[in-house]
Amino acid sequence: MMRKLCEAGQLLAWLREVLKHAKAIDVDVVVVDTAESRSLVQITLHDVPGPLGGLQVGPPSDD
Repeated sequence: MMRKLCEAGQLLAWLREVLKHAKAIDVDVVVVDTAESRSLVQITLHDVPGPLGGLQVGPPSDD
């Protein structure tokens, strides 16, 4: 699985668009706590309409 840092705002905007155009999507959310103070979250969308070629997120900004 490819991992890439991304800008949260762009990812949420893309997800909002996907969900807005879908009648129904199954969503699996898995949260894994780590020994550190951070957790791993995996979100899987099933039955998403159309191709997902529009997913383009960039690295987080340095704000």
